Amino acid sequence: MARDLATVQRGIEELKANQERLASDNAKAVEQVKASQEQMTRLVAKVSEKPAEQERRAGAPAPPPQPVANPARKPVPAQASSQARAQPLQLQPAAR
Repeated sequence: MARDLATVQRGIEELKANQERLASDNAKAVEQVKASQEQMTRLVAKVSEKPAEQERRAGAPAPPPQPVANPARKPVPAQASSQARAQPLQLQPAAR
């Protein structure tokens, strides 16, 4: 029984050591994530500033190109005009 208690105590000590190691590893991982987030924030801010700097250097940005307008079509009359309703011309044979 004393042997069993000693084995259990060793197991408990190992578990405590493993738990401390995991807690330390987790704390390091959290610090690495925070550092990565800060670095990403700096990079995003730096990239976001570049277009603004380019616009300032170039002056006022050029207006966007205007779309090409199609020529306006004349509306087709709903009814044919009186000239269009005139009788067809009679063709005369050519004089010889």
